[in-house]
Amino acid sequence: MDIKDLTIFYEVAKEQNISHAAQNLNYVQSNVTMRIKQLEKKLGVPLFYRNGKGVSLTSNGEILLSYAQQILSLMDQSIQAIQNNVLHPTGTLKIGATESTMAVRFPSILSSYYDMYPEVDLILETHSTEQLIQLVLERKLDGACIAGQVHHADLDSFFFQEEELVIISKSPLSSLKELGQMNLLAFSQGCYYRNLFETWAYEKGIIPKRVLEFGTIEAILACVKSGMGVAIMIKSLIQNNEHPFELTLLPKRVSKVPTMFIVRKDTFYSNALRKFIDRINENVSFH
Repeated sequence: MDIKDLTIFYEVAKEQNISHAAQNLNYVQSNVTMRIKQLEKKLGVPLFYRNGKGVSLTSNGEILLSYAQQILSLMDQSIQAIQNNVLHPTGTLKIGATESTMAVRFPSILSSYYDMYPEVDLILETHSTEQLIQLVLERKLDGACIAGQVHHADLDSFFFQEEELVIISKSPLSSLKELGQMNLLAFSQGCYYRNLFETWAYEKGIIPKRVLEFGTIEAILACVKSGMGVAIMIKSLIQNNEHPFELTLLPKRVSKVPTMFIVRKDTFYSNALRKFIDRINENVSFH
């Protein structure tokens, strides 16, 4: 038994006439008659009484009709829900980002997305780039904004922003060599910005006195302000911050970092995800 069988059965039951049902369905009458007989044979019971004026339901036909009405109604509702979702996305969308991106780039995107698609349950998570990549690969996130390029056979990536990394400190630095005498205040090892800077600094023979790890941007900024050490931050975040930090520029090859939005190549692009990517694309910026 399939949906077509139930549709034909329902129409015949409603019209109590095979000829009228066939006309409504744009079927040949003989095809409707054959499908009803096949359905009765499959179920092993008669569904209709036949008479000269038409047909009427048997007790088994009445039982099937009650279920057919529910099933066909659910089918109509599911089609309507899908069609509505094209215009009005619904469901749950899990998006991740680094803390810097979430703080600087996401507020305007999230605000417009919430306003336009209030029925989407948007769940946001902040993690390091390494963690975000793993969470997308494990399908625990639908997509994520990460720092730097990623080359993985199972991932697609889309350019979002180009960020500029700077060194922030309480007092001006006379040269980059001075970093070897100071503490580096940073996120955990999975932070792309930290890894990039440490690789460059090691090549230049610059080894910070100590590396102190923190969990939030606010904690890092507060400790830099107190003179505890220096930190690597994206310039756009500092420009929006009320603290008067000293900025030291880095060489271009280490200071320019793309922010990419990643998804699994085999992901199902729900309309909620498509609309979020649209918001990302509308905010693409090169410097």
